Amino acid sequence: MTKAYAVLVASGKGGTGKTLLSLNLAYTLKNRGKRVGLLDSDFSSKSLWDFLTLPEEPMSVSGERFHPVEFDGLKLFSMNLLVGSRAVSMEGPQYSELLRDAVQASEWGEIDYMVVDAPPGFSDIFKRTVEVFPNFLGSMVISQPAHATDLRSAITLLKDLEVRIIGLIENMSFFQVGEETVDIFGRSVVDEVGKEFGVDVFGKIPLSMEVRRLVEAKTPFLTGDLAAPVERAADKILTLEPETPGFLARFKEWVKEKVDRALTSTILAINDEIDIAGVQDQFAYPGGSVIELNIMKEDMRTPISTWRFMVHEKKLMAVENPAIPDYRIDIWIDAIKWALLRNRTLADGSVYDFESALRLGQMRLWGDMSMARGARFMREVLQRLSQNEKAIGRVKPLLEAL
Repeated sequence: MTKAYAVLVASGKGGTGKTLLSLNLAYTLKNRGKRVGLLDSDFSSKSLWDFLTLPEEPMSVSGERFHPVEFDGLKLFSMNLLVGSRAVSMEGPQYSELLRDAVQASEWGEIDYMVVDAPPGFSDIFKRTVEVFPNFLGSMVISQPAHATDLRSAITLLKDLEVRIIGLIENMSFFQVGEETVDIFGRSVVDEVGKEFGVDVFGKIPLSMEVRRLVEAKTPFLTGDLAAPVERAADKILTLEPETPGFLARFKEWVKEKVDRALTSTILAINDEIDIAGVQDQFAYPGGSVIELNIMKEDMRTPISTWRFMVHEKKLMAVENPAIPDYRIDIWIDAIKWALLRNRTLADGSVYDFESALRLGQMRLWGDMSMARGARFMREVLQRLSQNEKAIGRVKPLLEAL
């Protein structure tokens, strides 16, 4: 596994110029005397192929290891270097595994920095990218004026996840016609957004025929004023040390803390506002059995938080470490939020509820006669909670934070 310091070049949208900036950042760091790798992690795109003159299928594989290509002083990994200009279509888990192998099972050699050209948005590939690097420095965010809302959303998400934002660069910021500046994609917002969130702004790159000519010639290396924002970004990157503790641990702690707080508040609201005895009578559920509730990641395989409950003296009580739960409920974190807040409308116009979660496979019930006993009891309790305005008012702020 490479121990290089990793910098992610990211954006909330596609088409903002991440590949152009990734290439120029990698070359700038190389020109500062650093050994640099460039990882194109947007495996379904061929942007790097369009920017550089690369030979067909030159990246070799020996045994179980990839060999990134040496190109003008950089080491490159891209799907283009494996499959040429052909299109790639994979399922999400395949992308994640390929990304892991690109980092951990590739012969990068001794490199100091790894620049990662990220896919658009901040989905699983983004999280996986951050996870696989032991020395993750942070994320550069690239925007353009037309995507101001996406820029704010990206910054908010990164801050919520405690990912260091190295700084912002606005690409295609304006077009110069003689003495006149034309805002083709709208008014520049990067300075005000940077100030609003306390994030460094390294500068603006114009919509330029010179940049277009460089890209068409497959020599997309900026110079002079065009390169100034990238130079300033490199200056800062060279001063940074990896964040500790790692993003993955912080992410898990952040989510689990919010889930646990929300569930604690939910259980208190249930006991104060819901007729537990009435639900027991409805389902002939005597209590005393242990119900396990797992709040799951989207893959429905990995629990974020696990709680176990028992009905005792007409109250729902958390219990610790019983040997074997009698019933189990697995529910996706978004599903429990949508069902309790009733804030998602399905295609047929109905409001998402716990029946919807069960039907769509986003909630699963386990155990002996689980549909008729403990898990059905718990689902009914949660359903009644979602319809109790006073109870939901108590837990709404915490649920919305999930």
